[in-house]
Amino acid sequence: MDNRLDVLVFGASGFTGKYTLPYVHKLLNENGKNLSWGVSGRSHQKLKKVLKEIANKIGENSLNEIPIILADLTDQDSILRMTARAKVIINCCGPYQKYGEAVVKSCIKTGTHYVDVSGESFFQETIEVKYQEAAEVKGVYIISACGFDSVATELGMSYLNNIFAGTLNSIEIYVSPKGKKVDSGPSVHYGTWESAVNGISMVRKVASLQRCRNLKPIPNFYPILWSRFPFTRAVDIGKPNKYIVPFPSPDYYVVQRTQRYFYENNGKRPIQVKFYTLMNTWIYMFFAMFYGFIVFTMCQFQYGRNLLLKYPEFFTNGYFSHSDPSEAAINNSVLNMYFYGKGWKGKIADKQNQYNSPPNQAIVAQLTVRNPGYGFTCLALALAAVTILTESSRLPEKGGVYTPAVAFCNTSYMEEIQKKSKAVEVLEIKDL
Repeated sequence: MDNRLDVLVFGASGFTGKYTLPYVHKLLNENGKNLSWGVSGRSHQKLKKVLKEIANKIGENSLNEIPIILADLTDQDSILRMTARAKVIINCCGPYQKYGEAVVKSCIKTGTHYVDVSGESFFQETIEVKYQEAAEVKGVYIISACGFDSVATELGMSYLNNIFAGTLNSIEIYVSPKGKKVDSGPSVHYGTWESAVNGISMVRKVASLQRCRNLKPIPNFYPILWSRFPFTRAVDIGKPNKYIVPFPSPDYYVVQRTQRYFYENNGKRPIQVKFYTLMNTWIYMFFAMFYGFIVFTMCQFQYGRNLLLKYPEFFTNGYFSHSDPSEAAINNSVLNMYFYGKGWKGKIADKQNQYNSPPNQAIVAQLTVRNPGYGFTCLALALAAVTILTESSRLPEKGGVYTPAVAFCNTSYMEEIQKKSKAVEVLEIKDL
């Protein structure tokens, strides 16, 4: 692999790819690393144009000399040639359910590591089922969900787990969007909407695939974390003026895979997790639930999906559109996540890792991210590739299909993201 580029960004002329390039350039040259990288896609002209655009934006003329490798997803041979030119592929071509598997398959054939920002649970589960064994044999690391989905969730959980002086039983995660639209345009790129629609349409297939895998059940750990009733107030995180609604986050499946791995391989007690979203009023809450029901139902039928994808402005009140979001809209977006953990301080479990008394301590933390879609996401994605290259001895012993938390648990990855983004802050630790 000595003559390969260290990193190759596939789909570099796309929206996410374009915003990833400055992070790739910075992180691959940070602290004297001097790692090589290139860009790939279908159009040489578009790739050249985006390199010039980024070079002018960051004032770095050397980007005009970055290698360009052509590859087209309709031509599998070109994908094989592309993956053979790199040690790590950063795949920015979504939706991944449609376009991701071809790249993963080629990476395994050519012994190339792979990272992406997929939030599509069915894609992630499918890749693990189909390619785990082959990736192990080849010593290749296939790591999905290296963007805001699901690194933000696992960063918050990892931070709480490290700060909490004891054993965590559960973490409840509350998502709260913040920030006002600054113009009449969309706030997020259309590709994210397309991935979301495709992902929602696969929810039942994810559950079916998990049942077919016949995985050994993880024993119940007590006390069981039950779902909170909708419409109750978020008192435990210090937001008594906010109402909570259960939130079907795609991060849930990633977290479950992570917790299963740590339990089966390291004997760690799994942390139970629930997701919620915060609403200001009952009116917003009822509207969100009604809207969610309509979108979920439409996603289950081809005709409904076609309507959602054809008219995103109508179905999202302009939040998504076929046009690109402005720089102002991207930079103005802010998302808060609150983590409420409960567990035992100074208590000793029995041989089955069970506790005979209720949790005696709680911890509350807040994760705040400005520009989660194209700032935090691109930082996490680029840093994942760098970590594979620079801390390979700290990755799992075998190659395989892993979640970010599993792949990077013994590396500086989460610590570096927290250091660079300063996203997580502990608000309170209290006795129960």
